[in-house]
Amino acid sequence: MAAITVFSRVATGKTHLQTKTMARHGPGTMPLKRTCRFEQAEIKKPQQLIFTLKEIKWKPLKLFAASSSNSYVDIDFVSPYHIIMEFYSAINGKNLKQLDKLIADDCFFEDYSFPTPFKGKKEALHFLDQLIACMGWNMKFNVEHIWQGDDSTAGANWHLDWNKISVPFTRGCSYYKLASDGDRLVIKEARVLIESPIKLGGLALSMFKMVTFLFDAFPAATEWFLKSPHVIFQLLLKSYKIAVEPIISPLLEWYIRLLNFAAYILAFTLQILQYLAKIFNM
Repeated sequence: MAAITVFSRVATGKTHLQTKTMARHGPGTMPLKRTCRFEQAEIKKPQQLIFTLKEIKWKPLKLFAASSSNSYVDIDFVSPYHIIMEFYSAINGKNLKQLDKLIADDCFFEDYSFPTPFKGKKEALHFLDQLIACMGWNMKFNVEHIWQGDDSTAGANWHLDWNKISVPFTRGCSYYKLASDGDRLVIKEARVLIESPIKLGGLALSMFKMVTFLFDAFPAATEWFLKSPHVIFQLLLKSYKIAVEPIISPLLEWYIRLLNFAAYILAFTLQILQYLAKIFNM
């Protein structure tokens, strides 16, 4: 059966569907001609739906991302929390290129173990490069907590691990201030305070009491000292070089040689024990 379908449209907007069907006939049959006419009613357009912004409430979403100690995430904008995690991750991974991206050009890096701060990216990266070299391959920073202040400050407390074993007297706290550099955050200011290996205990309070007594007893001299402490330190340094260094330096050299000799004997003893252990295991 073959079918022919014809569509026509008139000006009234109604659609007429006219179908002509012609069946081929066999012998002894009459040809059939059928015409079907369908009319489709007009479809009214639905009313336009209007939405106003007042009906939609947007809730802010804060996303904090943290990377593992051996991975780096390169995204356009991250939180101060993420930047600090990336900073310690780059130190543990000895990735100076990543540190270069995280440090601002006018960075002010102050470690209270050093007499003067490191000013600018060049000095800060030089210090971090020396720190990484001293850490070796097994020493890692273990970040315990990170606190995020406003949009540009963060704090962290940490300690050092050797092969995932906590090292005594390596606890520290750091404060960071960040700034925008294009479309990302960088460290503009850092202050690091490290645990002292010398535990004075009650002696520290006694010394503090004595210092405050001297300050109160000599206010004029105290004011002069506090306004120019570097002068006193320079005098003490010169006195040390003149009177103390000639005596201390030979003793330190002898002590260092003794430590090197002890390390050599220990290493030689361990090699002998390792050799004997292999013989007995065989």
